[in-house]
Amino acid sequence: MSTPTYGLAVRRYLPSDRRALVDLLRVVWAHKQNVEAHVDERWWWDMPEPPIFVVDDVARGALAGLCAYMPFALCTGGREWPAAWFVDFFVRAEHQGKGLGRRLTEAVQSEFAITASLSQTEMAYRVFSKLGWRERYAVDVYMHPLPQRWPVAPPSRGLRIAHVPIGDGWTPPPDIDGLWTRVRDAFPHLATRDGPSLRRRYLSRGARQYTFISCARGGASAGYAIVRTIAATPGSRPAHGLIVDLLAERDDDDAIIGLLAEARALLADDGAARIFCLSTVPAWQRLMRRRGFLSAATPILGRSLASNRKWLTYHSKPDAPAVDPAGWFLTIGDCDLDYAW
Repeated sequence: MSTPTYGLAVRRYLPSDRRALVDLLRVVWAHKQNVEAHVDERWWWDMPEPPIFVVDDVARGALAGLCAYMPFALCTGGREWPAAWFVDFFVRAEHQGKGLGRRLTEAVQSEFAITASLSQTEMAYRVFSKLGWRERYAVDVYMHPLPQRWPVAPPSRGLRIAHVPIGDGWTPPPDIDGLWTRVRDAFPHLATRDGPSLRRRYLSRGARQYTFISCARGGASAGYAIVRTIAATPGSRPAHGLIVDLLAERDDDDAIIGLLAEARALLADDGAARIFCLSTVPAWQRLMRRRGFLSAATPILGRSLASNRKWLTYHSKPDAPAVDPAGWFLTIGDCDLDYAW
């Protein structure tokens, strides 16, 4: 526990904090009607020890703030580094200006070689920048506005594409680790994507039902995609489709085209009115644009898509490598950038 300031202490989250955390999240997610149900589906409740630092308002018996993060291993410079994404970061209005955001950030930074954020408020970025985080780098989420299953599928070109729900009994195909071995050094910076990490990250739970799309050539994996549908909200949001993860060898255009086509078809069949996909690989972005995915840079729709621009910023310890943001391989699943939220 850190030294209390103004009766406030930054410490790790404890299971006994759940009720106080839900009360705090009712402020963070004021637009949600049933916050407790959303908390139960939040990714960190499935971990043995939810990775959260909280600000304990000791006098009131409440929580004044939190910083929840997603640990992962970042492959860069030929080795894996312990890293974490900031995914929930909040301090109550009446406690802002007391340095609590800084103390929460430093608590997480102290445990990882690299800490990063892809979607942050201006207030959060002010805290990060004061602590030496890198200047923000623009990252676009692409959107397909009219998904449908085309009557003619793209040529198979020797590829076998199949899909299966990710349920309790699901295990990644054995050759996924072979694909990972081939691609892990081809991209400058990317999170570990071997079989065990995929199962831990995407095992379906609650409303999060994922589907695994495999792409094989000969007897080896040529790539995969992971997708899910977010149900429509009565009276407001239509159903959205997410291409959560996408991986193939950098120059394997046929595999990416096949995976995008199958993902679009599956999500369209499931009722998705829009499909979102994040890829920071320039060659794959070109393929996405050719197949109807639009970005904030699309001239005719740029204004309506501007909200899909995210901002990557990060901090690395002195003994960790500097990461070129332009070479960071990212998908929606990397940082839990989930349009359900």
